[in-house]
Amino acid sequence: MEPSTVTERISAEGGPPLEIVLDTGYLPVSNVSSLLRIFQAALREVARGVDSASDPFAEPPYPALRMKTASADGALVLSFGFFDPVDSSPMTDLSERTCRIFMDRLGEVIKRLPQRGLWGDSVAGPQDATDDSPIGKRLDQLRAELRRFGKARVSFASRTISFEGDRMELS
Repeated sequence: MEPSTVTERISAEGGPPLEIVLDTGYLPVSNVSSLLRIFQAALREVARGVDSASDPFAEPPYPALRMKTASADGALVLSFGFFDPVDSSPMTDLSERTCRIFMDRLGEVIKRLPQRGLWGDSVAGPQDATDDSPIGKRLDQLRAELRRFGKARVSFASRTISFEGDRMELS
């Protein structure tokens, strides 16, 4: 029996994918291009920082980040994972470790942001609201890019971060 959903198909090929889901329609090409460029850089930076994942990035050829696209329920689904650069086999362990840390770090960036008050003004947030590390800056850029789309969602395994305009939700 063939898997029915996009996630099930990709999971069958190499573990659960990290997905970005965008509302379909006429998406600005420059926004999609910028999103993919920043996402790739952020995910690779996280992968290089994973203790057990640093070896694959020590010298070329580096793991290949691949994307699979699909349309599901009126949305564009972009699914990502790392693949061996020589034999194109899924690097499931690297992908899973990296994606879990990626979701943790992106969630931390969002949690540090100031909250909006009842009348829309920002209320005081934590004093250390920004993460000045290279990964923190890159993830903040990614957050800004995702907000440029009407609705966007980043998910991995059972975790989801949703963006709708100024509203962000972690679940």
